[in-house]
Amino acid sequence: MSSRIPEPCPATRGPHDGELRFYTSGWLCDAHAPWAAKGLPAPAPGAGIPAAAVTTKTT
Repeated sequence: MSSRIPEPCPATRGPHDGELRFYTSGWLCDAHAPWAAKGLPAPAPGAGIPAAAVTTKTT
């Protein structure tokens, strides 16, 4: 498995739809995501990584 190229959604029931995202159970499409299985709406995008986490110190 490559971290840059996700594997296809391994779910066997129903059509696949939406983008692939990594969950603890593996790569799943939006149609087979844990929140979709519970009948919940898609989660809102988060804030992401804080800017200070990716800046480099210059001297």
